[in-house]
Amino acid sequence: MCVGTSAGEYPQTTPELTDEHLDGISFTGASYLMPWALYTIAPATIMNGKAKGELTEEGRRLVKKSLISLLP
Repeated sequence: MCVGTSAGEYPQTTPELTDEHLDGISFTGASYLMPWALYTIAPATIMNGKAKGELTEEGRRLVKKSLISLLP
C-alpha cells in the first residue's frame, strides 16, 4: 500500500494517517493511504537504522477498511 501526501483528487477512498494510526514514526505533513497503489521497496533502501515504527491497532484497522473499500 502506498502512503502519499496529496490525495484530494482521487475518486477512491484515501484516508488520512494520523498520530493514532502510527507508533514510533511520524511524517512532516499530512499523509494518506492509497490502497490501490501497491509498491515493492527493496529492503536495503529503508534498512539504514532510521526507518522505525509501526501501525497501531487503529492503523491496522484503517488499512483493512481501505482494502475492503476497493472490493465491488
